[in-house]
Amino acid sequence: MENRLNARTRGALLLFSATVLVATACDSGRPFEPVGRRPIGGLEGSGGPTTTITIEGTWRRTLVFFDDFGFLHSSETTWTFAPSGLAERTVVTTNVTLGAADTSLTQARWRVDGSNVVIDFTAPTPGTIALEVRVVGTTLFLAGQEYQRVN
Repeated sequence: MENRLNARTRGALLLFSATVLVATACDSGRPFEPVGRRPIGGLEGSGGPTTTITIEGTWRRTLVFFDDFGFLHSSETTWTFAPSGLAERTVVTTNVTLGAADTSLTQARWRVDGSNVVIDFTAPTPGTIALEVRVVGTTLFLAGQEYQRVN
């Protein structure tokens, strides 16, 4: 099997890699935190012992990485939480090197329970999960993973 990339693929890979490096090198104004670190703190809100959290809207998390074979991949997870209590999770996984992508869509219902969001998956496979949730400005933390609000 030939391990060489054609000129067009090499160029696209170089351009994408440079874009990722520039984007990650920019100062985000936030302190650096290691991967997997769970933020400590309460929910945003005001009032007495009960606070409310608003996660309605669309939130996105994108990961870009090289696998053990040197192939460039990306994984983009988008959560949409409707005020009606419906939720939708879309995951797009892409092998940038080979030019292949796959999308999965999951439908659910959601509700906030204290400092957790309870997600009841309805399709394609039923199930329930409870994730620690916190909102700071335009950032949603689900089980310690950071999602940015999509306008």
